[in-house]
Parts: sequence; C-alpha cells; structure tokens
Amino acid sequence: MTLLNYNSYEDYLDHFINIHDVRYLRNWSLSRQFIQNACGKSCMGRLLSRSEYADQRKKLEIMLNPRGISESTLFGEDYDGNDRVLHEFANREYQLLNKQISTIIFLVMRSKKGLEVSGFIDLEESLRESHYKHSEHYVNWPAIFEGKDKLIPRPHHLSFFDWYKNKVKCNNSANFKVVSGRAHSLLMMHRGDHKIICVNAGCTCNWIKNAKRSVYSSSIYGQCLFFDHIIRRIN
Repeated sequence: MTLLNYNSYEDYLDHFINIHDVRYLRNWSLSRQFIQNACGKSCMGRLLSRSEYADQRKKLEIMLNPRGISESTLFGEDYDGNDRVLHEFANREYQLLNKQISTIIFLVMRSKKGLEVSGFIDLEESLRESHYKHSEHYVNWPAIFEGKDKLIPRPHHLSFFDWYKNKVKCNNSANFKVVSGRAHSLLMMHRGDHKIICVNAGCTCNWIKNAKRSVYSSSIYGQCLFFDHIIRRIN
C-alpha cells in the first residue's frame, strides 16, 4: 500500500493499530497517540509525522497525476443512458468523493477471458483510482459511463472469487478493513467511524443497520447489490 491508499493522516495511523489495541485502550484517539509515541522511530519503519505524511502524499499525487486532474471531477455527472446500475453509480459519486457515504457493491461478471468472477468492491476507492492514470489499479470510469468498458471484480478488491479456480481472496481497502466473521460470510469495518458492516445479503444480525441495502438490475451488470454506509464523524 502507498500513502494514496489512506484518506487522512488518521487512516494512516490506523494502519498500525489492531483491534486488540483498541479493546485494551478503549479509545481510538488514545490508540493513535500511543502509536505515534511508540512507533515514532522503529515500529514497522519510521512513522511519518502529520506534515511529512502530507508532503509525501502530495508528491505522490503529482507524480501519478502530472496533469492535475481535480478530485472534484465527476465522471458520471453527464451520464444520460438508461442503465440503472450506471445511474446509481453516478448518483452516489459526489457523496462518495466528499466522504459523506461509503459504498460497497457486489458484482458477478465475466472476465475478459470469459470466466465468471465475483467480488465486493469499495466504490469510492475505485472512482478515486480513476483520477490517477498511472495507478496500479487504474479504472477507466469515463469509458465505463460511455459504455466502452465495464467494472469487473479484480483480485485486489475487498473480496474476489474466481469460480473457475474456486479460489477466494480478501483485501483491505482505503475505506474498509475485512474482519473475520465467524458465522458470517464476510464483515467489513469502516476505517473512518469503525462501524461493522455485514455484507451477507441474507443475514439479519444487528450489523445490518449500519448500511442500507439495495439491489438494482442492469443489462450490463445483471443484479448489483449496494451497501451504502452513512459515515459518522468521530474525533
């Protein structure tokens, strides 16, 4: 992961914190202060100060995005097609990029090799990656809204299942951490407000209240499942 994967300095600090630290100290702000003091010189490599983090992140943005594409650019702003799922992507884009909501989507698609794949995707992260053309996980969202390309689950997404190989892979994203769900198929913890989100469509656990579930049909994407989480601001 690079500094571009973190939405804030607090997210960067959270990378060094595990759930056991929080349970022991019972406070995220205190956990961050502890990490800054304990890891300033030697923990998992030298911890960056807030100013160092901002400076290095800015340099990476300039390097990856020399033309200076504004993060306020909305790729779906002018979408006028009739695909319902693309409309839902466009409707959420502003709120996602402005950290008002955080959305996980589930797709079942065919890869370019014709093989069926499925996965959970951090929608904000995917949209943001499209602003950096040299990013390892660049997604051509302008082409997606123009109908020239498709959003397809890939191995770096929150969850990726290759039906041909019968293999599943899970990864953390900029906005979510994958949490062991035990009886649940998969749980996600939002990095900002630390709310747990259950992405098991048939589950009725207490965590389902943390995200609104919606299903939309599309000629391009079949049925697409949305989990919309309203971000709660915390200190």
